[in-house]
Amino acid sequence: MNDADLLRYLINAVQKEGQKKYAEFLAPLGITPNQSEVLQVLSKKEPLSLKELGNLLICESKSPSRLVQRLVQNGFIYKSKAIDDNRKSVLHLTSKGRELIPSIKEKENLFNAYNLSSLSDTIDIKTFISVLRYQITGTESEQKIEKRMKIDSSLT
Repeated sequence: MNDADLLRYLINAVQKEGQKKYAEFLAPLGITPNQSEVLQVLSKKEPLSLKELGNLLICESKSPSRLVQRLVQNGFIYKSKAIDDNRKSVLHLTSKGRELIPSIKEKENLFNAYNLSSLSDTIDIKTFISVLRYQITGTESEQKIEKRMKIDSSLT
């Protein structure tokens, strides 16, 4: 196996194993990592249309409609008509969804600490972030991350 193949497989494996580990952290809350992302995005910038939400999600490259439908069924979010356009549906957190946000944040912080501690003895985190950011330069994923960073910075 050449280095390019190994790198590709390692990146895929790290993503897969990271998602599994994060799912373990979230399991007591009864939600998946992707559902967690939807709830957190909505908590920071609601109401959002399905398309607007999809433009902010890193976990979904296509329409998040099935993901959203499951959250509606579980009572975490609800749909309503947009105030400015009666034809457009928008998504909101329910009180049940809003109550879950602090617990999600707590699990996310634990997972983040786990990730940082497992890497910090091996590589400078800022350097690693720079390398990863370089790999997604000019992509839709980069645009989504930039949008999310702007939302997060506007809340602080």
